[in-house]
Amino acid sequence: MATALNTDSTNAPALNSYIPHILESIPTGIIALDNRGRIVIFNRTAERITGFMAERVLGKTFDGVFKPDYFQNSMNNFKDILKIDKTTEINTQLSHNQTSNLHLNIAISPVTARAEGKIGTVLSLNDVTRMHNLETQANRTGRLTAMGEMAVRIAHEIRNPLGSIELFATMLKDDLKEYEDLKALAEHISSGVKSINNIVSNLLLFVRPDQQLDQQLLDIHEALKDSLFFAGHIFDAHDGIEVVTELSDENLFVMGDLELLKQVFLNLILNAIQAMPSGGQLRISSHKISGQQNTDWAEVHISDSGCGIAQTDLQKIFDPFFTTRKKGTGLGLTIAHNIIKMHGGSIDITSHTAEGTQCIVSLPL
Repeated sequence: MATALNTDSTNAPALNSYIPHILESIPTGIIALDNRGRIVIFNRTAERITGFMAERVLGKTFDGVFKPDYFQNSMNNFKDILKIDKTTEINTQLSHNQTSNLHLNIAISPVTARAEGKIGTVLSLNDVTRMHNLETQANRTGRLTAMGEMAVRIAHEIRNPLGSIELFATMLKDDLKEYEDLKALAEHISSGVKSINNIVSNLLLFVRPDQQLDQQLLDIHEALKDSLFFAGHIFDAHDGIEVVTELSDENLFVMGDLELLKQVFLNLILNAIQAMPSGGQLRISSHKISGQQNTDWAEVHISDSGCGIAQTDLQKIFDPFFTTRKKGTGLGLTIAHNIIKMHGGSIDITSHTAEGTQCIVSLPL
């Protein structure tokens, strides 16, 4: 049943005192401008989204606070905002730091008064980052599913002649026992076959829809600490890498396969190390995030200050066999994506060339 707001003048004082509390409580960022572009309202959600505090921006001009490169959409300057005469929605991005992008839907509406006409403009900011990431993951999953089906067929076709080559190489080694040089060549053939078979096995393992998890209740910090321990000798071999851990004080329990989660974190840590051949900082943190429908999430952030990933490559990093490394197989992130997907979570990577990379792994608590 719809309800109407009682605007009786006797209630005006109470209503006026109630409005600021409403503005501070709603989950939408509200930025109100007067006709000269000065900020007159800046609520708590706007503070959280933009990173600016209200007391520092109230009374200042919109263009003075939000520099031209703050939003990726060039429409977000007061000159263009002033031209808008009806509610207009735009999608844009902003960055709180070098590696963490925030996706926003901004509704820009003129504010009018009956007697005075237009008296200002209000911007409603909605954080749609999680929705954007879910859409990105859904698109990625669809693409990987199609590629996975093709890969399964190719893998089975490869395995048939591979078995024959392995058999003949073994027989050849037995026949060449007295000829060490020739026997060594046969051993190289056998070694190459095993390497190819290992790649095919890894691919098949994580494109099968019937893959079963060895699930148990575990603290996500256990998987993180084990992964850091196994990577310890690699840190020792790379001078100049500073490891900073900022793990949540509370336990973050998830239902998951410990060994597979360790594989994901170890893969992401190794990627970060390889991105910093001259040293840098590896930062690992964990947080509890409140989600919709009473679902809380464990978020693990793994960030490096390395070479970063070119924007043209960023959309392809989860594709099977895509790699920019000379000796890489291109399966690491594909496998990581599928493991996290099997756990009901998501993995998102943001990066800028020469500025570093941030991986965010989200798992339902």
